[in-house]
Amino acid sequence: MSFTAELKEDILTFKNNNKTEKKLELESMLRISSEISLIPRKLIFDAPTLGIIRRFLATLKEFYQFEYELVERIVNRFNKRKTYEIIITTGADLIIEDLSLMKDQTLNHNELSEEEKQSYLRGAFLMKGSCSDPNGKSIHLEIASEDSKEILFLQSLTNSFELNARIAKRKAYYVLYLKKMSEVRDFLYLIGASTKLNYFENVLITREIRTTLKRTINLDVANQAKTNKSSKEQIKYLKYLEYNYPLQKLDQKLLMVMKVRLDYPEYSLEELLSVIHEEFDPKLSKSGLNHRLRKLKEIAEEYKKR
Repeated sequence: MSFTAELKEDILTFKNNNKTEKKLELESMLRISSEISLIPRKLIFDAPTLGIIRRFLATLKEFYQFEYELVERIVNRFNKRKTYEIIITTGADLIIEDLSLMKDQTLNHNELSEEEKQSYLRGAFLMKGSCSDPNGKSIHLEIASEDSKEILFLQSLTNSFELNARIAKRKAYYVLYLKKMSEVRDFLYLIGASTKLNYFENVLITREIRTTLKRTINLDVANQAKTNKSSKEQIKYLKYLEYNYPLQKLDQKLLMVMKVRLDYPEYSLEELLSVIHEEFDPKLSKSGLNHRLRKLKEIAEEYKKR
């Protein structure tokens, strides 16, 4: 089973007892995934799974009396993927008229409650939505329709929740899509995903941890490279002093710093300071250590000029 199929099975477990919201989900399903035959008058509805068919029929029966025929079709003979078609004859006229299916979308998203918007989006996603597995290379959630006005309406509903849904044209379809992991997660929360939402949260947390860890490692590597470069320069002039300068003329505090730096060439300043605090001078500050190293460098440079 694909990730999208698993996701839709999860959403199908969402229960809603509000009549208005259930009817909006129903209208969304029909607008995005049905066609009307005029002669004879029929309403033809297709869905990708039997689970969606069961939800659709159960909801439709709450509002209308109708007769239907269920047709199963194989849409891919290689993997035997099936689709299901509901053909409604008796009762089709009332459904079409009541939901204004022959007319353009007349709903105004500003007049709908948040729950009503969520119900409409749920119906659209169940019928024509898809979502890639967040564990893949990239995340992508989309809803496709041949009706540009319907897609624009779905975009207005989605973005009313402070998401950034965009629209692209793909052959004969208009595609509403989200590409940010956090926005896909929020959209799934809105339409009633539960188990898969937890899965998204875990993937998102894991990615954030990996990103933070990678940044930390990169920073550590950069800091170590900087430390190594600085240490090599210090060792160079300290060794020059060791072999050329009369060390008896050096102040004892400078000699102590020189000895520690030469003994621990790979240490950072913080690590050198720890050694000095333990063995020599517990009061020496980092700025004091820097000052002494600069002084040793100045002595070496002056002595070279002689």
